[in-house]
Formats: sequence, structure tokens, C-alpha cells
Amino acid sequence: MPIADWSFLAIVVTILLTPGPTNTLLATAGSSGGLRSSATLVPLECLGYLVATSLWGLLLREVLEDHPMVLPMLKLASAAYISKLAVSLLREASRPQATPQTPVIGGRQLLLATLLNPKAAIFAMVIFPVQTWLGTSQYSQVMGCFMASVAIIGVLWIAFGAALVNGKAGWLTPTRFMRLSALALLGFAAWLVVNALRS
Repeated sequence: MPIADWSFLAIVVTILLTPGPTNTLLATAGSSGGLRSSATLVPLECLGYLVATSLWGLLLREVLEDHPMVLPMLKLASAAYISKLAVSLLREASRPQATPQTPVIGGRQLLLATLLNPKAAIFAMVIFPVQTWLGTSQYSQVMGCFMASVAIIGVLWIAFGAALVNGKAGWLTPTRFMRLSALALLGFAAWLVVNALRS
């Protein structure tokens, strides 16, 4: 069955544009390392979303039927990792020697944050058409468009962070952005915990 309605891509783009763990880390990397240096993180972001959405879409629906506690446990695990990233950012922001030479966000950090990003579950289980998981052709089409969207918006988030280095964001310096990013990550982690406990 072909994908008849591609309007879901508008929702995908909207969700990708909203702040979250992965976007916060991309912007932080851009603010600390610049656009060119941090652009190498985009393929890892794409890989993380590809793996995560595929696993959620192909496996989790069946698992949840027999083991409903898996979802809140995954949310709590995501919250713990995101909180750890937030603490790392706060420590990095307090260092006076922090410079825009090397990204403070590593590829492994970004990949793990993306794998644990709840947005992947939302995409796979709610946003993507059900036909996505019914054949390789539909899967390839949806994932191709999804990966293109992820890459483009990922670069935009890095560019936003890089603009901080050039002083184009006024009072929002890289150090302040790292602190705000850490607070945003902690807020997102807290939301995950509350959401998991309510499940």
C-alpha cells in the first residue's frame, strides 16, 4: 500500500524544530565549536533517529502489548541520561578556559541522546503512517524524507549555536547558552519522569 498522504511531514518538521535533548546538544556544539566543526554530528543524529524510530516502529508495539511497563522504564532511563548531560554542560560552562575551538558535545553523547530521545517514539508510533512498517518501499520513502528533514534542521540548530560565537545573539553568550541548555535538558528530564510515573 503506497503512502497516500504526506502531510505528516509538516508535523515531523514542526516537532524537529522544537527544543529537545538532541537539538539542545546540537546548538550547544555549534556555540562551542562553530558550524564547520560541529556539522560532523549531523550524520550521527541521523543514525540515531534511524535506529531509534525503526526499533520503536517495528518492535515496541508488539512488546507493549505484553509488557506495558517497558515504556515508562525507557522514559526513566532517558531522563537519567539527559540529566547527566545537563550536569556535564553546567560543569563545562563553569570552566573559564572554555573556548569556541572544540565542541563540548561528543559524537557518542549526541548519538546516545538521540537514541533515547522520546521524539523517536512519537514519530514511529504516532506520526509516521502505518504503511511505513508494511513494506520496504514505504519504509524507504518515509525514512528518506525523514532523514533529509533531520539533517537540514540539525544544521539549522548548529548554525543557531554558531551564531552565538559570533556575538550575533546579543546577551546570549555561549556560556549562558550552555547554562540555559542545561536547564532545558533538566526540565525535559523532569517532564519525562512525571510522564513515566503517570503511565
